[in-house]
Parts: sequence; C-alpha cells; structure tokens
Amino acid sequence: MTDPILLIGSVRAAYGRGAKRVEALKGVSLAVKRGEIFGLLGPNGAGKTTLCLEGLHTPESGTLWVAGLEPKAAKGTGSAFNCRRRPCSTT
Repeated sequence: MTDPILLIGSVRAAYGRGAKRVEALKGVSLAVKRGEIFGLLGPNGAGKTTLCLEGLHTPESGTLWVAGLEPKAAKGTGSAFNCRRRPCSTT
C-alpha cells in the first residue's frame, strides 16, 4: 500500500474572537492517493477554501502532510514547504 499524497487528520481552524469566532473546520479528515482525482463540494461558508489554504497556516489542531512534507508558510523563502518529513501535529 502506498502512502497518500495528501493526508489531513482531524484538522480544526477558527477565525475571529469571542462572539465573532467562527469554526471554519471542525475535525476534517481525508486521504488522497497519488493519481487519484477528488473534489471539494459544499455550500458557501462550508470551509472548502479554508481547508485548501490550511497548509499555509498552522492549524489549531490536527495533522497535515503533502507528499510526505509538512506544509508551512516559509516567509521570505518563496516556498510554501519546509523539509520536515513528519506530520505537523499541534494536538
């Protein structure tokens, strides 16, 4: 069995504070195999864009791997990925 090219495990993300806090992702998990085609469908405000951009931010909790790498905003490097070969886990 091959490792997934995209692995998202129990990712949570929220925006705002206090009464204006919005939980955009509530424990989202998915795995995509190399060569597999997938899509994200849902109504406005469902968290599709947040899920796609979560690799550029640090999730509040959960794990995120892309091709075995931990996506991370690398300011000033021109790269969205660092070279760590383990999951980004904030839990």
